[in-house]
Amino acid sequence: MNVKKVLRAFHLWLSLIAGLLICVIGITGSLLVFQDELSPVIYSDYYKVTSGKKISYEQAYQTVLSTHPKAEVQRIYTEDSSAAQGVYKFRIKENKHTKEIFINPGTGQLSGELNEHSFFNWTFDLHETLLLKDYNGKEIVAIIGIFLFFITVSGIFLWWPGIKKWVQGFKIRRGKNLYVSNYDIHKVFGIFSVPFLLVVSLTGILFTFDKEIFGFFGANAKIAPSKEMLVSQPLPQGKMPIDRLVEIAKKEIPDGVVTQIRMPAKPKAGKKEGAVELRMSHGYDPSQRGAGNVRVWLDSYSGKVIEKYDATVNPRLTYQTWLFPLHTGLFGGAFTKVLYVIGGLMPTLLMTTGTYMWLYKSRKKKESAKRQVRSVA
Repeated sequence: MNVKKVLRAFHLWLSLIAGLLICVIGITGSLLVFQDELSPVIYSDYYKVTSGKKISYEQAYQTVLSTHPKAEVQRIYTEDSSAAQGVYKFRIKENKHTKEIFINPGTGQLSGELNEHSFFNWTFDLHETLLLKDYNGKEIVAIIGIFLFFITVSGIFLWWPGIKKWVQGFKIRRGKNLYVSNYDIHKVFGIFSVPFLLVVSLTGILFTFDKEIFGFFGANAKIAPSKEMLVSQPLPQGKMPIDRLVEIAKKEIPDGVVTQIRMPAKPKAGKKEGAVELRMSHGYDPSQRGAGNVRVWLDSYSGKVIEKYDATVNPRLTYQTWLFPLHTGLFGGAFTKVLYVIGGLMPTLLMTTGTYMWLYKSRKKKESAKRQVRSVA
């Protein structure tokens, strides 16, 4: 059996089955790379920062609760987060739907709201779940990532021209017919895309199946304090202001910058309230979007530091610190972002050239079969 022939069929059929969805995921991924930079352009009024003394986090928090009394505040992106671009950005859950609320830190007034159907939120949902959030969309996208991984690996073997002719694998011939041009473009752009496609496919798979994959090797994908440990003990004076919690976290990490505050979910009946989680950037932080490489959990009533995870001193946190930045291109600033935008468009180019070659060969086979029939007749 010709191994290359089997690989070619394997590469072709995986591409035909998942190719279109891979293109959709790649294009939406490219759109999301510069989300933080484009959002203030599209929603300029929401990102206005009026000059003057900034209001406190607690004041902004109370403003959100006063305008959405039945909502549950899940996250606060601070003005130092690239996701907020200088404003206070809240993510709330209201009537089973999520919204983003923007507060002008100079005036303390609500400047805008974005729901799940806004452009980037819709694009993210399409990228992450193919708009199938309630139908195992994340798992479907992860399986498509597995397809992309094997398409890429088989493509490497199909591209390899041999040691003596390896230079030919990087040449695009000129003046040839359209089939040859598409073949060379597919071959050259495909091999240059390999590092990117392997990284995004593997990280995309790990977002959903890392627990199972790491568990197969007897390891833990991520480490985190137990839920039983992360509880807040109610006190008569009530909860501590958010700004005070931020000050305590900064004392723990003096050169750290708070980028995100995650509020505990409303406790269910008979359960204790969880702790407030502050995410901070400390030293070199590969994620610039508020995920942070340091996490500090505080009792929301007493301000007691319950636990602290610092990726700069704990190598066990490396995986969970780098997973998101590697998938999105955040780790290298504007340069890697541009590369990821281009990389996200590569599947569409490869799908287009590959489809042309497949249709061309199919037509040629049909024409050859017809000629044989005529010659026999």
